[in-house]
Amino acid sequence: MSVPTVSARVANLEQIGVLTAYRAVVDANRLRQTRVVLLLRCVRGTEDSVGAALSALNEVRWTIRTEGSRIIAEAFLSAPGLISQFVRKARGLPGVRSVEHHVAQKGFKDAPRALVSEGLIAILQCFECGRVIEGDPVRWKMDGRTHYLCCTSCEKLYKDRYLRLKAGATKGSMGRLPPTVPGGRLPEHPRRGI
Repeated sequence: MSVPTVSARVANLEQIGVLTAYRAVVDANRLRQTRVVLLLRCVRGTEDSVGAALSALNEVRWTIRTEGSRIIAEAFLSAPGLISQFVRKARGLPGVRSVEHHVAQKGFKDAPRALVSEGLIAILQCFECGRVIEGDPVRWKMDGRTHYLCCTSCEKLYKDRYLRLKAGATKGSMGRLPPTVPGGRLPEHPRRGI
């Protein structure tokens, strides 16, 4: 593929949120840092607040919520002597029932967080008609967001409705814009029966 084609495809993946960041991979062993894996059990219903509080700790590099009331996290510490202090800090977060920790001795694999298989494609649905967009989408930027449409006809219908709803919300006659549904589409026209 040519450089412009690759650049355009990367830009599309960034626009739709498939590519979210670029990072340098740093070898913690070379920096003599201690890698600690944590398993936290939470009081039911507090998992998200525990995950947010844990993520705010500078030592924590990634964290996920699993089924049940558990959070798994990975932290890097500048010295092994800081492990017990860090575990006490994690244990003291509101909503944490227990903390189990393991010091990593050796890494065997560190690949990107998502499996990218050969032939993987991102499928976009038209924000107006909902059909899968084949080829290059029509893009319309509004309110800091890119809206994807399959053709100029859908673009016109979508823009007209979007701007009409926005104008109504601005005047206060409608209160606020209706929330978008999964896929980013606004609710359908009333005449379509949805």
